[in-house]
This record gives sequence, structure tokens and C-alpha cells, in this order.
Amino acid sequence: MTIITLPYPPSANRYLRHTARGTYRTAEADRYCAAVQQIAAASVAGKHAGRVSLLAKLHPKATKTGVASKTRMDLDNCIKVACDALQGVLYDNDRQIERISIEIGAPMCGGALSVEVLAIADGA
Repeated sequence: MTIITLPYPPSANRYLRHTARGTYRTAEADRYCAAVQQIAAASVAGKHAGRVSLLAKLHPKATKTGVASKTRMDLDNCIKVACDALQGVLYDNDRQIERISIEIGAPMCGGALSVEVLAIADGA
């Protein structure tokens, strides 16, 4: 079991841009994905080949007094970005994810997202 601590993700609202020419990923999203892939690649031995479950905790940014900032992103806005960023490192394609569990964790300096990807056994 490996829990990976990732940087605080950008909101899904700032992940994609839609223009008359099409939809594209923002530079902020590209930087986040590159950082996540580097961290994940250094933390695990290889990718899951089959169905997976993703467990995540969004750690709000801590204030100077150590309590959680009142400003934090919605849980559903951070998970899409993280799932996309981990693709190709912890699993081949995010379509392999069949279960997602996400919750608010303890505050951390700068905020973070801790994730764990587990194989789902056949028949489960």
C-alpha cells in the first residue's frame, strides 16, 4: 500500500479552456500534471493493469495558526485533475478507475492531495 502526497491541485474550473478553436488544457494544468507524474513515478514500482479503486484526501491549505483555510476547492473539482494527471503512471487509462472515495483530510502547509490506488480483485 503506497499513499502518494501530491501538490494541491488546480480546480477543474481552471483545468480546461473552451474556445472557438476547440478545448485545450491550460498551462497551469500542464505544469500540475508534469509535477504529479514525476512524484508518482518516483513513488511506485509500476502501473496497475486492471480495474482500480482510487482513495483520496484533499488537505486544505493551513493558515498561519495551523487551522484549515476557509477557502478550499470543492472535492469534485479536484478529483478530475488528479485522475488525469496519474494516468500513464499509476494506471494506463483513467477508465480503469471503477471506484473513487474522496474526503477532506487534515490541513497542510500549502495544501495537498494524498492518493492511494488499489487493484480491484476479479469478482469484487
